[in-house]
Amino acid sequence: MSTEGTEAPFDDVITLSTSTGEDGVVTVTVVGEVDTFTAPVLRSSLDTQLEQQPQTLVIDLSGVQFLGSAGLAVLVETQKSARSRDVDLRLIATTRAVTRPLEVTGLIDLFTIVDGSAR
Repeated sequence: MSTEGTEAPFDDVITLSTSTGEDGVVTVTVVGEVDTFTAPVLRSSLDTQLEQQPQTLVIDLSGVQFLGSAGLAVLVETQKSARSRDVDLRLIATTRAVTRPLEVTGLIDLFTIVDGSAR
């Protein structure tokens, strides 16, 4: 089967939604796969939120089925950017698809991991 010349629409691979709680906590919810093709979409969304300088930014990864190296890079860059802006960054990482790549690479220690109830 040849896939040359066909591109999967991003909508079928990743969905992002943003909400702001009454306490000002901004949550970006990610559903789908974070790979080389979708990571720039995620990066753009997270950068936009960081520019607003919320006190706390939560990235909800509980709906992520695949987290590739490009996705890990986005998370690390977002953490650096958040730290430089004095934004508290938290990850909701409840699935093995997300926690395993973070653990294997040793990056898990860079992040504050919370469950969905501890926003």
